[in-house]
Amino acid sequence: MQKQVPQASLSKIKSAILDADNQDAVGDIHIHIAKKREKIVPINAFALCFTASLAEIMDKHNLSRPAIRLLLEILNTSKAGNLISINQNGLAVRLGVSKSSISRSMQELQKTGVMLNTDVGLFLNPQVISKQGLDTIAKNYPQEVLAGIEALQTLGIEANWLPPKVKA
Repeated sequence: MQKQVPQASLSKIKSAILDADNQDAVGDIHIHIAKKREKIVPINAFALCFTASLAEIMDKHNLSRPAIRLLLEILNTSKAGNLISINQNGLAVRLGVSKSSISRSMQELQKTGVMLNTDVGLFLNPQVISKQGLDTIAKNYPQEVLAGIEALQTLGIEANWLPPKVKA
C-alpha cells in the first residue's frame, strides 16, 4: 500500500522545481527529497571514554568494583571540561556505601591517573574520559590536559591525544 503525499509536501516540491527551472543556469534539474528528521535530545550529557586507555589502567591497576562504580557516578555528575564537584557524603548515600569506601575509591582513581587533583580542583583525566572534545578542554584547561598526559606517562601509558605544538 503506497502512502499519499500530503498536499503541503507536494506544494513544496513543485515550488522547488519551479525555482530551479527559473534559474539562469543551464543544465538538468536534480532533485533530492528527504524527510526532515526531528532532533533527538540526549537523556544524559555525552561522555567520551577512550576505552584503550581506560582498559589499560583497569588491567594494570586492577580497579576495584567500588572505584568503577564511583567513576561511573562521577561521569554522570561531572561538568563540561571534566571538572568534578565531589560531595563524598552524597556519593556514599547514592551508591549505598560508606564515606570511607568513597574516600578509598577516590584515592584509587587518583593513584591510577583516572582522576587528577590539581590547584584548580578535581578533574577526570581528559586522556581517559572527556565530557567534551579534548581540543576544547585543552583550550580551557591546558594545565590539566598536560597533567593528564604526564599522569599516564608516569603509569607507562601512551597519551591518546597531544595538543598541537604552539608556533614560537
